[in-house]
Order: sequence, then structure tokens, then C-alpha cells
Amino acid sequence: MLKKNYISVEMALEGLTTQEIARRIYHTPEAVDNYLRLFDRVLLLRCYHVPASAMMRITGHSQSLMEEHLALVEKHFPDEESLVSYIGKRGIKLEKNS
Repeated sequence: MLKKNYISVEMALEGLTTQEIARRIYHTPEAVDNYLRLFDRVLLLRCYHVPASAMMRITGHSQSLMEEHLALVEKHFPDEESLVSYIGKRGIKLEKNS
């Protein structure tokens, strides 16, 4: 059974708005935004090549949730360029490592 968090992120990646997702999964828009912010954090950590084991510690979320999010990253972002592009569209600016 897919979790609401996974479903919310999948719908957002398909282009649905927070309001549309909230209505479809019977959650508040605030809950959906929380799901999407966590996914943004996972994307950022992935961009900076943080190991999955460290992601759990940094985000405070379980291994299974991190695995679900990383599976979505692999599914929707086949290369780093597509990942960076999506992050930019979400209004997140990446700092370059020197």
C-alpha cells in the first residue's frame, strides 16, 4: 500500500497543485506542503551526494521513508541535470562547492 506522502509527491511531480492533491487524498494543504518540503530536502541532499544513511539522521525520518523518496528521485530524475533543473523550478538555489 502506498503512503500518502509518496502519493502526494508523485502527484506533485505530475503537475498537480497542493490544493488539488489535498482534495484527492483527503489531507490538509499544510500536510501536503510538509510532504513536499521533505521531498525538497531529500532532493537537495541527493544533489550534494549525501549518503542515504545520513539523510535519515539529517531529516529525522525513517529509512523506509527515505527509500521511498529516493525511489521517486530515481524514477523521475534520471540524471543530475534534471534534478538540478527541478530544484530550480521549485525556487531553490544551489550553492556550488568550491
